[in-house]
Amino acid sequence: MLISKQSTQMKLYSNVSAFFLIWVLAVFTIFFFGFSNFPHSGKFSANFFENLANWDGGHYLGIAQQGYREKFQYAFFPLYPILIGTVEKITQNYLLSAILVSIAASFLAVQLLYRLILLDFDKKVAEKVILALLFFPTSFYFLVVYSEGLFFLLVVATFYFLRQKKIVLSILFASLASATRMAGLAVVIALLLEVALTKGINRKNYFVLLSPVGLLAYIWYLYNQTGDPLYFITAQYHWQRVISAPGLAFWETLRNLNFNAFLDLLFAIFGVGMVFRSFRFLPASYGVYGMVSVLLPLLTPTLSSMPRFLLTIFPIFILMALIENKNLFFFYQLISVMLLAAFSILFINGYWVS
Repeated sequence: MLISKQSTQMKLYSNVSAFFLIWVLAVFTIFFFGFSNFPHSGKFSANFFENLANWDGGHYLGIAQQGYREKFQYAFFPLYPILIGTVEKITQNYLLSAILVSIAASFLAVQLLYRLILLDFDKKVAEKVILALLFFPTSFYFLVVYSEGLFFLLVVATFYFLRQKKIVLSILFASLASATRMAGLAVVIALLLEVALTKGINRKNYFVLLSPVGLLAYIWYLYNQTGDPLYFITAQYHWQRVISAPGLAFWETLRNLNFNAFLDLLFAIFGVGMVFRSFRFLPASYGVYGMVSVLLPLLTPTLSSMPRFLLTIFPIFILMALIENKNLFFFYQLISVMLLAAFSILFINGYWVS
């Protein structure tokens, strides 16, 4: 394995751009084919383009257009809707703006992830990481009206600049991540722990404590709006997500086992196993980020959405790329592509996926 020191100047890699473009065209082809040839759920629009904003996407668009009109919408953190509203001033179309933000953020994220991997591994491993990510069954969420693409970019940027010892930029991106999703807490915790263990938090770097300022700003906003600074947790009750004992989610899933629950269970077991394995092969900060990211949804009584939550845990895809058995990696790609196609068709037709 090649360990190299990259310059901090941002560049675009043609191989990564090609992978991304082919993947985008393939996913949208599957979307269009699925929408044209499979039955719709009837829950959403009959317009193809509008179905890119199914499920949570409708809430993000509503918040971008009108602000938080319903209290349960406080479960959706504000940065993604803010960016949608900002881009809309140029496009004059909220849906188009959301798609552009998602695709642009995802494109920059895979470019930066490739650069991050090259800090520790060679080009072959870095390319396998990108392929493992893009083939993942829920990767289509990077292209629709969900915050996954933006959040993933902020996560990767945080760790890239942390590895480059550009702590101010790392803090900035961690703060933005904490204003995008609750899982931003995992980024903040990993950053704080890395600095505390390597240099110690002292008078020279005390500003690292500002890394959760995005979350703190949202907490302050919620306090002024509802009187409850943690209302983003209370709002999760609308989706039956309440704080529960660790492990209860597995028990409840087994008690109410069906096909969707079975898939959630498989992905949860896979995610937990890979995260613990990351401590053996990857930097400790990667493992901490992965562990906290997995544990947060496991503190609720449901494993629902676990396949989507794993999408932004990049250490998982590094570990997949480190599989030396070519047949095993090919099997992963084959199964992932089949599930990606099936999940994409279900989503675009208005069925719940993750």
